Amino acid sequence: MSLTLSEAAGAADTGRPPALGLWSTADRGRTLLVHVPHKQNERIADLSVSENSRAVAVEVIRIGVPGRDNVRLVRSTRSVPLAAPLGNRKLTMTWDGVKVPLLQAVPAGGQDAEESAAERAKKELVSLIDTLEPGSALPSERVLSERLEIARMTLRHAVDELTLAGKVSRRRGSGTYVAESKLLCRITPDGLDLDPAAPGAGFGHVHVVRDVVAADEQVAGDLGIEPGDLVLHIGRLLLVDHRPFGLVSRHIPIARLAETPGAPSALRWFSERTSRVDTRIQLSTATPAEARLLDLSQVQPMLAWHRIAVDKKDIPLERTRVLARGDRVVIDLPS
Repeated sequence: MSLTLSEAAGAADTGRPPALGLWSTADRGRTLLVHVPHKQNERIADLSVSENSRAVAVEVIRIGVPGRDNVRLVRSTRSVPLAAPLGNRKLTMTWDGVKVPLLQAVPAGGQDAEESAAERAKKELVSLIDTLEPGSALPSERVLSERLEIARMTLRHAVDELTLAGKVSRRRGSGTYVAESKLLCRITPDGLDLDPAAPGAGFGHVHVVRDVVAADEQVAGDLGIEPGDLVLHIGRLLLVDHRPFGLVSRHIPIARLAETPGAPSALRWFSERTSRVDTRIQLSTATPAEARLLDLSQVQPMLAWHRIAVDKKDIPLERTRVLARGDRVVIDLPS
């Protein structure tokens, strides 16, 4: 196929070809957009495209207009319909018979930037979220897909991104909900607690594990003991307004615990012997078992931190792992 642009022909010119060309597609790959930076005194006289199942070749014929050599560069854009979507076919371009390097265009933004279906879906969802109360359920996937007139796969991708951004949360077997209000928290020797000055929901916990178990390799490595050595494992499910918010898991070597008489006072004794606490904070996701306890999808972002308490001899006393919902927690770190 060939597209001819009517231009006033001028004197022939043998200038250099453009340093590069840019390309993009529209209409689901069926329209090729070619962007060419060139001298202001040059005109595109003819642009032809030949294509087969493996390649698409663009040939640009230009006309040079008499003028100064040191003219400014301008950008021309030409739109060409293709017989089939570009897909993975190889794309090449020549300028007056000389091959020009091609780069796929990524718009810098503005009114001319084409908005993807997923981006449009995200904007529509955010507008809907702004009209709902925290904790409110979103309409079903089928209803949203019909309302926004987008494919379910595209909608699912948009919801995934909003989940990672903390705008919504997914509950196992229940649906998608508007993210609840943020909670100002502080790290404590026991794991996590609401800041005393933070207004809002009440904070509580339920013990889900309190047992003597064999240390796995990760726990043993953190505590400086051998895998299989016995440790006291204390696990607590953190609750806000009776809903799961986070998990705290503590491991204490039984051998160290035996150094102190009286089990009721042993944990307090450990806190008193702590000389230093090494803390590492990172983004994480829940394991399948943790996701079930927290009533969340595994893609929900979580904030995890590991704390290793050591005594004056740098011997580990205990290991604490805290996992909290990343869409709700705001950590207050004391100076």
